[in-house]
Amino acid sequence: MLWVLFLSLMKSLSTYVLLAAMAALTVSCKKDSEPKPEPTKTDLLTAKSWRLTDIKVGGQSFYAFLDACDKDDFIKFNANKSATFDQGAVRCDQSEPQSASGKWEFTTNETKLKLTDPDGDVTEGNITTLSATSLVLSEPNAGGPGVAGELTFTAR
Repeated sequence: MLWVLFLSLMKSLSTYVLLAAMAALTVSCKKDSEPKPEPTKTDLLTAKSWRLTDIKVGGQSFYAFLDACDKDDFIKFNANKSATFDQGAVRCDQSEPQSASGKWEFTTNETKLKLTDPDGDVTEGNITTLSATSLVLSEPNAGGPGVAGELTFTAR
C-alpha cells in the first residue's frame, strides 16, 4: 500500500514538474519571439561620444592636415538637445576650457543635423549615415558651389 501511495505521489510530482517546465519554456519562447524596437536616431546619436575621423571636400580627405590636438576632440550629444564639446586628452590651447556646451537638433524630418558649437557657429549637414558606430554628414556646397563636403564621425 505504501508503495502504491509513493508511485501515485511520484506520478503527480512528475506531472507538476513537467507542467512547470512547459510553462517556463513557453514564457522563455514568448520573450525571445518579441522583437526589440529599433533604436531611434536620437537613441543612436546620444548613446556614445563622437570623434571626427575624416573631413572631405570635393572627395579629397583633409583629415591628415588637422593638428593632433584636434584629432582627439569629441562631441557628446545629450538627450536634452545640448551638446558637450570636449578637447580630449591633448589640448591645443591650455587657456581654453576642457569642455564647453553647445546644442543640436534634427531638422527636415530628421534627415539633417544642425549643430551649434560653443562659439555660436552653426553647422547643418545631411545625415548620410547614422548607425551605432558611424555618423556621416554631407553638404553639397560646403567647399563652394558644387563642391561637396563630408564629415565622418566614429562612436567611441
